[in-house]
Amino acid sequence: MSRVSHDYVTSLPDIYREVLSAFPALEPSRKTGYGLAYQTIYEHLQDSRTLGEIIEACRQMQEGGAVEVKNQLFVHPTPLGEEIIAELTGQRAREPHVPPFPKPAGGH
Repeated sequence: MSRVSHDYVTSLPDIYREVLSAFPALEPSRKTGYGLAYQTIYEHLQDSRTLGEIIEACRQMQEGGAVEVKNQLFVHPTPLGEEIIAELTGQRAREPHVPPFPKPAGGH
């Protein structure tokens, strides 16, 4: 994972910093790579951004490698996006950790 500089992050246009900062604000216990729907981000930023602006910003960030848009609805930070979020907010997403599901005795 490449480390992004503070200068790089602060040089990003406001809309990108606002969208990426929304992830830990909306889901403080979010796991690494977990996404948010466009509509959820919009509801968080609706006083300053339109849904169209958010969708276009996410498209641009996808082209730049900071997010991946899945099912034309959910925005998932990539490792680069996670680094930017951490630099912006001082918060790192948790690594998903779930123990293996135990199989029942008898092979079912």
